[in-house]
Amino acid sequence: MAEARTYVAGGHVYCQLVRSDRDVAECFECRRLRRIDEKHSPPYIVCDLEEIPASAASDPSFVEWWYRHHRRAR
Repeated sequence: MAEARTYVAGGHVYCQLVRSDRDVAECFECRRLRRIDEKHSPPYIVCDLEEIPASAASDPSFVEWWYRHHRRAR
């Protein structure tokens, strides 16, 4: 299995398996979770996936997640 790193933003992550926004607390129950790294900025989780997904930047669900959790204050 391949490992996928997913960054945490505002208590949420973009789940590459189900391709949607998830509360990070949902990751604790997932059998694919391998580790959580809170020492880095931004913090991230590492999950096992059958294959490394294609670039998330081309996934419309990821783009929506990114803009929802990374808006700049005006």
